Amino acid sequence: MKRTALSICLALAATSAVANAGSVPQEARAIAATMPAIEVEILDTVGREYGLTGDQLTLLFAIRKIENGRPGVEMGVGSDTPGHRARRYAGDFERSLRLQARWAAGTIQKRYTGDIAAFARRYCPPNWNSWTRMARFFMSRKES
Repeated sequence: MKRTALSICLALAATSAVANAGSVPQEARAIAATMPAIEVEILDTVGREYGLTGDQLTLLFAIRKIENGRPGVEMGVGSDTPGHRARRYAGDFERSLRLQARWAAGTIQKRYTGDIAAFARRYCPPNWNSWTRMARFFMSRKES
């Protein structure tokens, strides 16, 4: 019984994520379709708040997939700095993701020029080469 209920919940969540991905600009839909609906909604809203479009918005979604951080560092912001201001809401997923996404969006807005490797050196200096490969992978995915 539990397995069936879990299967139904997972199917509904996947359907909801795909439905929400439809409101996301074309460039980011392939990534959005693999995420929970609440994450898609938060990232899309924050991206729009910061005026991100095209590759910038796709990069915001890719960062969430690449970093896949635990509560408080969902987007990797401040992951190496315990007292970082972007780590304030670890106990409140939505609030934390929104704050993390805003920090990431601000960095994209200020630092992303279309050169993923240059951005990666800034966003993830210790592992920039690996991070670059992952970003290119996610950003090249197309909606099926």
